[in-house]
Amino acid sequence: MTSKTRNKTRNKTLATAAALFGLLMSACSAPDNDYSAFSTVDPDGWEYGHTYVYRPEISDSIARGTLCVMARHSNDYPYRNLWLEVSYQQLHPDSTITFRRDTVNFTLADLYGNWTGSGLGTSFQATDTVATDFMLISGAPIRVRHIMRQDRIPEIEQIGIIFEEK
Repeated sequence: MTSKTRNKTRNKTLATAAALFGLLMSACSAPDNDYSAFSTVDPDGWEYGHTYVYRPEISDSIARGTLCVMARHSNDYPYRNLWLEVSYQQLHPDSTITFRRDTVNFTLADLYGNWTGSGLGTSFQATDTVATDFMLISGAPIRVRHIMRQDRIPEIEQIGIIFEEK
């Protein structure tokens, strides 16, 4: 066998081994069930009747984890908090599904008016937990709407949801 033939054989063997290693590593990794989605709010304000609907598509049909809401607001947001209603389907251990509606008092500023979220310039982002032992059903809608006592909420730039699998 010539050295050229040996090198070709060695390269084929290394390529096959690398392919098998990659296949094994991808087979052992957990499915990617984390999900996040954000919606831009109308610059004129968030209307009371407007509900943002998210339909998370994940690799498994269900996943257990933490559900959070996220809000991005400007420095001119006139309130200390943002009251939200988050509606979703809840899967129970006995496989029954019920509709659940949670109220979230989303604190955006402390008692002294300092924004609690992070941000640069005039835009701040904050996250609040809705449920820690949440069963996400792939494709099932999650609805978010504000329930403030004002018809139009100004200076909210984006609203969204984040799901992190346990």
